[in-house]
Amino acid sequence: MSARSFELLLETAFDSPKPPVFEEGAATVYTELEQALRDAKFSKGISREQLSFKFERLRLGVAIAFVKAFLRLADNEKSKEVLEVLQDALKAKNSREIDKIVQKRIAAFDNLYHEIFVNPQREEILHLFESTLDAGTKEELDELIMDGLELLTEVDWNPPHDTEDDDDIEPFDEDFLKSL
Repeated sequence: MSARSFELLLETAFDSPKPPVFEEGAATVYTELEQALRDAKFSKGISREQLSFKFERLRLGVAIAFVKAFLRLADNEKSKEVLEVLQDALKAKNSREIDKIVQKRIAAFDNLYHEIFVNPQREEILHLFESTLDAGTKEELDELIMDGLELLTEVDWNPPHDTEDDDDIEPFDEDFLKSL
């Protein structure tokens, strides 16, 4: 897994080469976690809290990518609050602050499941989002990043307009329009 894969996931989800997620850039967040894991492995003094915080930032980034992709497909106004909660949590200075921000506004997450119409891609994206929240290791996040990249590259972001509904509409009566 690579920092570039994480960047691609966010770029695809936001449909932007510079997604507005991390000030320092997604690659930096990913490589900081990798470095923290190496330091912890070789006992170079990184605290458990620092390691946890770096992991949580990566997990938030992956979760944000999936929620943003879901919103692009669902266009559900109420669900936008979830994205705001996750982005606010990124501003936290430690893991406890992240938990506090999310717990305070946990009810917003229920909105992801309202007004969902049958759409397998939206359901898959929500499943990846849920799996992200359950992930406990960098390897699990790496797998979710790859699964997400695979899914998001297959998504039809601009489905064709259904002309079947247009056929049911009767054309305007030209004589009536002229009389106006």
